[in-house]
Amino acid sequence: MGGWTWMNGDSTANSLGHYGTQGVFDSLNTPPALYEACQWTDDNGNFWLFGGYNDTLAYSDLWEFKPDINQWAWIKGTGMGYQYGIYGIKYIPSVNNLPGERGRGIMTWVDSVGNLWMYGGGGNGATNYGLLNDLWMYNISTNEWTWMNGSENPNLNPVYGIQGVPDTANNPGGRAESNATWYENNNLWLFGGQVGLDMLNDKCNDLWKYDISTEEWTWIKGPNIVNQPGIYGIKGVQDTANMPRASFRYSSWKSSKGDFWIFGGVGFASILNDMWRYNIDSNCWTWMSGSNGVNDPGVYASQCTTDSTNLPGARFENRACWSNCDNFIIYGGTTPPFFSVRGDLWDYNVNTNHWTWMNGPSSLNDTGNFGTKMVSSPTNLPPNRSGCIGWKDNYGNLWLFGGYNGSGNYINDMW
Repeated sequence: MGGWTWMNGDSTANSLGHYGTQGVFDSLNTPPALYEACQWTDDNGNFWLFGGYNDTLAYSDLWEFKPDINQWAWIKGTGMGYQYGIYGIKYIPSVNNLPGERGRGIMTWVDSVGNLWMYGGGGNGATNYGLLNDLWMYNISTNEWTWMNGSENPNLNPVYGIQGVPDTANNPGGRAESNATWYENNNLWLFGGQVGLDMLNDKCNDLWKYDISTEEWTWIKGPNIVNQPGIYGIKGVQDTANMPRASFRYSSWKSSKGDFWIFGGVGFASILNDMWRYNIDSNCWTWMSGSNGVNDPGVYASQCTTDSTNLPGARFENRACWSNCDNFIIYGGTTPPFFSVRGDLWDYNVNTNHWTWMNGPSSLNDTGNFGTKMVSSPTNLPPNRSGCIGWKDNYGNLWLFGGYNGSGNYINDMW
């Protein structure tokens, strides 16, 4: 059975962090307390973080963490909050380019040559704030951002074009509150999120693909209007009519067969715990697990025991997710009642279609136990949280950073 170790960051909330010298790793360095930042893992197994916000500031800083030495480096950005984007010229990399501050569900990918990609989120464009529709690429070797697609101006409506037909004019529009993203064969895929300024009503369930080679978006599936209900069909049965409901989606995986998976999220005034699979070849969604209702409390049987009745409770802002072959893992998130947070760790096996409750309490808003930094103990437990991010290192260890602890506080602890 696994266990948690507090590795880095602060045990107190609302930390300002420590930036140190840009580009230099140091044991004292740590990002500030951050909520809804975004993350990548590079080809060398190092972790990257961008953006995020807290009760005081929203950021546009890029950080790198090397798990082998347990140290952070502030790589790029001003170190100050509320920065507007410096876009430069589309497709032209520059050391001066910098995406504006952002959070609230930034969509990310890593391509086949190790570049880091990012789309949207809520933040600053070139001159004003809103839902962003800009696509950026960061080249690690040159330390340069490139503005690749979309507009400098936020709050633009999607341009759908014709379903299934790529076009240079197509764009998913200003979009936030999603981490349902996948990389496949030089294409960037995304699903759902928020596409208007009304967080309650402007949820979508459309599926998009961006071809890196042709620099074109394609609207693949789903309606081009907001707030559409899901079509669940029969659990485990693929159907062309099936569709997850319009929602914010934060946990996503890709299986060894190349299928795309999503779990949970929040729809129209409702929190979800449904698991879906999308097959590229058939262009079909399948409802695989969970409830087709809302606000389901889940089923917590014995910890570390696989059972066909096990089920994580409904949740959103559960971006910290990992994969281990065809085992998908989720942690925490916001759950009913609103602003309550979880700290439970669950494992889903694709082959058996069963969930296992692996770690963490079934209760809400648990304060955890830090123990001693870098000292493993079976009594260690991260405080419950939402809006956190996660990575997996080259040795199969799961890492967790930051978020919101449900008590009005933002955190920057690394586990």
